[in-house]
Amino acid sequence: MSNDGRNNGLTMIFAFTTGFLAGAVISLLYAPATGKETRQKIKDTSLQAKDKTLEFAQHASESAKENVQNLVDHGKESVQGLVEASKERVKDASDQVKSAVETGKKVSSDVRSKITENIPGIGNGKKSGKKATEEA
Repeated sequence: MSNDGRNNGLTMIFAFTTGFLAGAVISLLYAPATGKETRQKIKDTSLQAKDKTLEFAQHASESAKENVQNLVDHGKESVQGLVEASKERVKDASDQVKSAVETGKKVSSDVRSKITENIPGIGNGKKSGKKATEEA
């Protein structure tokens, strides 16, 4: 994985803590003390290291949870925006189709009425065959 600068602070804290603990253990081993005192110091230092590690892990876990929640929230907002835009487009397309259907019905009705007017014996005017052919 590449590090793009987001974890520099956590990495520095972890490196500092690790170096501190390693230095503390080495200084305890070389310090002039009895074996019992040295073992107790090592035990205490180990417990401190454990506590700091758990604290660090807890902090990292909370930070990760926050980041995931932010991503989820952002994703939900994006999806809702897409859904709304899609609904609007579907509504616009539906309106266009309805308008086209209405226009088609009107044109069809107009054509039908013109055809029936020009056919003798069918239309409302019931023109004679001679007059219908003259007008056509």
